[in-house]
Amino acid sequence: MYQVGILLVSALLILQCTTDSRFVSATVIAQEPIKVETVYDEGKDKTTVKLQPIQIAASEDKYVSVAMSPSFSFSGRRASRPEIVDFELRTVVRGRLRTDLYIVFLIDGEKTFLSSNRWAVKRPVRGRLWMGEHLVFRMPYETFVKITKAKSVEIKFDAVVFPLGEAHLQALRDFLVSLSPAEVSLH
Repeated sequence: MYQVGILLVSALLILQCTTDSRFVSATVIAQEPIKVETVYDEGKDKTTVKLQPIQIAASEDKYVSVAMSPSFSFSGRRASRPEIVDFELRTVVRGRLRTDLYIVFLIDGEKTFLSSNRWAVKRPVRGRLWMGEHLVFRMPYETFVKITKAKSVEIKFDAVVFPLGEAHLQALRDFLVSLSPAEVSLH
């Protein structure tokens, strides 16, 4: 009985260690400049500014990858500070997507809930039976600024937590400057 108990504890410790190490936080190369795309739609007289996707996580587990790509739009060609930043997360998932996925942003430990639009992408990786998902959160400008000033930011998908590293936060800070350079103070 004692040996069974030791085996059980050992198995739980091994499971805990492997659970914690399955997730690998991706890094952004610090010297690499962020890539911002600006597109003007003449028909709608609307300009959209978007940070090209930056991978924030890679895993051998359910989530193959998670990337972020915030954007904002304004009327005409003259930039103005947005009220809302569309904070897009793109995932590639092994298996099925959950319809009841619960996502929360943790900004310096404080929970922030945002409304979102979601849509699935079938087979985002050629030759794989994986699924993809785009989640676009309507983030108030002030919340985006709060993220750029935070010491820690995590995005929690149910029980799976994806922390943003310093390079990710720096990319968001650099993107914030493109939102309205004259009005933003990061310090």
